[in-house]
Amino acid sequence: MADAVFVAMEPFLRTEYGNPSAIHTEGLVARQAIEAARAQVARAVQVRPEFVTFTGGGTEANNLAMVGTIESLKTAGRAYADMSIVSTHIEHPSVSKVLNHFSALGVQVAYVEVDEYGTVVLDSLKNLLSEKTVLVSLAYANSEIGTIQPLHAIKKVLKSAEQRFDSIILLHVDAAQAPLWLSCQFDSVGADLLALDTLKCCGPKGTGVLIQSRRAQIKAISGGGGQEKGLRPGTENVPGIVGAGVALELAQAHWRERAEQTTKVRDEGIDYLLSVIPGALLNGPTGEDRIANNINLSVAGLDTEYAAVVLDSKGFAVSTKSACAGAGGGESAVVLAVTQDHTRAAATLRFSIGPQTTSDELMLLADTLAAHAHRMHKLT
Repeated sequence: MADAVFVAMEPFLRTEYGNPSAIHTEGLVARQAIEAARAQVARAVQVRPEFVTFTGGGTEANNLAMVGTIESLKTAGRAYADMSIVSTHIEHPSVSKVLNHFSALGVQVAYVEVDEYGTVVLDSLKNLLSEKTVLVSLAYANSEIGTIQPLHAIKKVLKSAEQRFDSIILLHVDAAQAPLWLSCQFDSVGADLLALDTLKCCGPKGTGVLIQSRRAQIKAISGGGGQEKGLRPGTENVPGIVGAGVALELAQAHWRERAEQTTKVRDEGIDYLLSVIPGALLNGPTGEDRIANNINLSVAGLDTEYAAVVLDSKGFAVSTKSACAGAGGGESAVVLAVTQDHTRAAATLRFSIGPQTTSDELMLLADTLAAHAHRMHKLT
């Protein structure tokens, strides 16, 4: 967590503890803090504050965007069977499980082809769009292999389809990984629904944001009070929201310089990892098509779950797939989708680096992993 984020949050964790729905002074202080944070987020992504909704994290923001859209259309009289959602097989579980839910209800779910780097194939997208398509759901940057999707090109395809079918096709973008490394200005992203998670940009855990366009109509997905324009009932997490405002403002202020410096460190780390670990393969794209903080490798023949435990004992916190996919063994669904290789998908390691990570630290990690791999090879 950034120091400035903690400093902003601390009073609302301790002394400024009023309920923002109350009319007493303490409540008004909390309400003013929420609206100030909303204005901060709005400035950071260049929208009006009324289009900013705070949630309990990126997962909830994705669910509110997707479920809220489909259920709003259903309430307006459109049958599930008359709706189609287009997505990919490499989305985060907070998207893929919603797709499974609606598929079971009769909504048509179509999956766009991705290439060997995880990039959406535009011709495949064009061919899947129809008069039934109401929502396209994609990650800005993939949470496991770091692929940055060509959102401008994707938006062009959607606009053309809207004209062809005389319809509205909303674009939902899961941008949880993006704020520290990519522009999240709403117009430049081109989304109708943009989901953010402050955990991923030096902010608090358990706080997310959903940004929506004027034409995006969504329905609340839980019942309760009238907080957040009725879209997210329940007493607001005031310290989390205050921290979210500061975190997103700081993240977007200097994203380009941060990304350039971290990309340089990342690429040096990738080169060294591949040189010292026999059989290691990079998953995902290289260069500017990969988000700055992501390294994902497959190491053939290595028990990567055990390797992660060994690395943890040496002070390196790494993972084998998306943390939200659950702990334990098994294949990375993302790596399997892009490589069609079960062995490669079962042997992945993901390293997420930050602005403070150094090349020396990545080289020490690589040497530690290489020594472990060598020991395992000798034992077998």
